[in-house]
Amino acid sequence: MYGRVGDRDGGVAMRRAVGVALLALLVASAGCLGATGPGTATAGDASDGGDASGDATAVDGPAGTVDFYVSDRPNDMDDFEHLNVTITSVRFHRTDDAANATTAAGNGTVENATVTAESTDTTAADDADEADDERGDGQWVEREVNATTVDLTRLRGDNATLVERFALPAGEYDQVVLDVSEVNGTLEGGESTEVKLPSERLKLDSEFTVADGSETSFVYDISVHEAGNSGKYILRPVIEESGADQPVRRVDDREDSLDASLLGAVEPGENVTVRVTDDGEPAADATVSVEGGPGGTTDADGEYVFTVPADAEELEIEVEAGDAEAELEREFEDDDEESAASGG
Repeated sequence: MYGRVGDRDGGVAMRRAVGVALLALLVASAGCLGATGPGTATAGDASDGGDASGDATAVDGPAGTVDFYVSDRPNDMDDFEHLNVTITSVRFHRTDDAANATTAAGNGTVENATVTAESTDTTAADDADEADDERGDGQWVEREVNATTVDLTRLRGDNATLVERFALPAGEYDQVVLDVSEVNGTLEGGESTEVKLPSERLKLDSEFTVADGSETSFVYDISVHEAGNSGKYILRPVIEESGADQPVRRVDDREDSLDASLLGAVEPGENVTVRVTDDGEPAADATVSVEGGPGGTTDADGEYVFTVPADAEELEIEVEAGDAEAELEREFEDDDEESAASGG
């Protein structure tokens, strides 16, 4: 009997000891969550003492917006009918004092952007370039772009497609990394070809500033090169064509790639031809609407012919092809103004 009582008392003591230990663990855990350390930290913690609210449309603390474009320098692009690159995320390396303060705080999250402090651990920041130029300070701000696919053959020269508009913490940046999940190349002859992308990422060294309340355009220019005469190709970023405030001619899907022009002299009462092209190719079956005049669709050559109304003082034309639109305007001088201008 006494033995059983002793066992019972010992069991009660044991349970009390376990309870005390669990309580202490919970208190310690709560302290870690409330502190700025290797738990959760935000760019707001580093810049103004704030915290991220989880709002996917705003960065807590000073921030600006960056319109992020992808473009292409021709090089060996003429070999391709299509060259599709699927981007999964974009990472920006921030180097200013606020970024270093966040680094000291640890890893964290700013809205839908992952902020990774650099350390000796193997992190996404370390993986940004395993073999070249590891960043020893600052922080990485990562943005996911939902596996956006761009066709580089449509982005020659100043043509560029808007990948996303990002809200980024204000500060100084010196590197941008594209994470790529897939590259599919189709040559002009229709056959597929191998396009290499080491480590499934593209790394670009480019310094730019995001000021509080600013709007910045950033172009990430990509080029493709044939490796000797092997028939294999390599993707590389082009530093001199990339960066903030580069010239951009926006081409998004079909939008803004549609172009309309008037051929020959345009006079009231005379026939005129509207030519419509989509990304430089004739756009058949595009809808042409003429204010105060007849409308119709383009033929196989992307052309539509109509008669300009004889009493027209101006000509306004709208062209639609799918979701893309283009407009044309032309003003005519009346006979009195023309006569006065000629001194008659």
